[in-house]
Amino acid sequence: MSVRDGFTLTTVGDLIMSRPLSQYAAREPAFKSILDILRQGDALYGNMETPILDIRSFKGYPYSYAGDWTLSALPSVAKDLRAMGFDLVSRANNHAEDWGIEGMRETSHWLDDAGIVWAGVGEDRGRARAPAFFESSKGRIGIVSFASTFLPTAAALPPEDGAPGRPGLSALAVTQYVDVPRDLMQSLARASCRLQHQHCSGVPQSLTLFTQNFKLASSYGYEYSMDPEDQAEILRSIREGKQYSDFLVATIHSHECSQDCDDLAKPGLAAGFLRTLAHQAIDAGADEFVTTGIHNLGPIEIYKGRPIFYGLSNFFWSDIQLPLAHDLYQQNHALMQQVFAHPERITSWDLSSPLDVTGGFAEPFIFQTVIAQSTFSGGTLKQIKLTAVDLGYGKRLTESGIPQLAGPAEATVIFKRIADATAQFGLPPLKMTVDGSVAIVSP
Repeated sequence: MSVRDGFTLTTVGDLIMSRPLSQYAAREPAFKSILDILRQGDALYGNMETPILDIRSFKGYPYSYAGDWTLSALPSVAKDLRAMGFDLVSRANNHAEDWGIEGMRETSHWLDDAGIVWAGVGEDRGRARAPAFFESSKGRIGIVSFASTFLPTAAALPPEDGAPGRPGLSALAVTQYVDVPRDLMQSLARASCRLQHQHCSGVPQSLTLFTQNFKLASSYGYEYSMDPEDQAEILRSIREGKQYSDFLVATIHSHECSQDCDDLAKPGLAAGFLRTLAHQAIDAGADEFVTTGIHNLGPIEIYKGRPIFYGLSNFFWSDIQLPLAHDLYQQNHALMQQVFAHPERITSWDLSSPLDVTGGFAEPFIFQTVIAQSTFSGGTLKQIKLTAVDLGYGKRLTESGIPQLAGPAEATVIFKRIADATAQFGLPPLKMTVDGSVAIVSP
């Protein structure tokens, strides 16, 4: 690490916003406090999860997959983020191609126009994998962005034989296995024998049934194996990025989960493969490893003097999303019939609101997050300053999802969530000192 002593990287989670928000600071002191904190460090990073496009002149089309919402932001959002202080953003995530390759390209245009450095997408796999660089006053900061959660065909491809490469995101393909105890594996083997004429004797270590992979284990859970080609290419990009920079942040967008994944009332725990990958990334040259994607706070680890964040939750969470693709209305027709007395009158917000009331986004922990300010000196981490943040669940639609400084009581809940998740992930306890809405984590 050759960045100047005292360098501070400020890190936040998912940027899901559809319109400029800086104007709220004039009348919301709690939001102004957040903006003041964002501008304190030497570089500011977040995950840009919303495509940016001018729908009035846009030439592409929406591609909502399996009912996932097609997010979009006004072009002015890019310059608003820059005004807030954002220097670097990751782009490899499951919403990168909500509006197709055309939407991916237009997002690049608006971010470039605003002067925000981005990584994680490109016109082919080489360019999607490539590091990008921000020139800070204390050194050259590199970023490598990739995702293990992405829409089918959104992964960038290299040229092969006579086939051209494909635009898209830097993908890390993973294979999911459901861990099941012996008695359930026996039942699955019997079903496999009847349906597939396989596993008709004994209890197998693993099997596949109805496209789902199962593995024999002592308890229930999920685990994942990484594609070795993707893994090797990503680690090479990290190594190359560090060679050309003074400090490198590696970031993955991952919805994969290991425990409490199917209980919507509980925060999910990051997948186990992320720990292996994070350590490999730091060994390859990364100075900070960041996981976004799981919509709740996760564990924190300090490995070889480098911070690892296994889940930074949301930072902006805009419920104002216009326009929405027609297939979202079609796919949710039954739900609309059940929820509304007059489904023929529903608006785009009516379509979204059941998720915030009865769906997976109704829990308070979805709207709790932190700003992480990591300070480095002498080639190693000196401290992480965590500021507790509340996203205002239950406020009016025009104000919900805008970060504000959390009070001491909520901050206690937020910091305990991080400490509990760290223990649940099997990591050493954090040396954390809490003072009101701020916690200091020391190596």
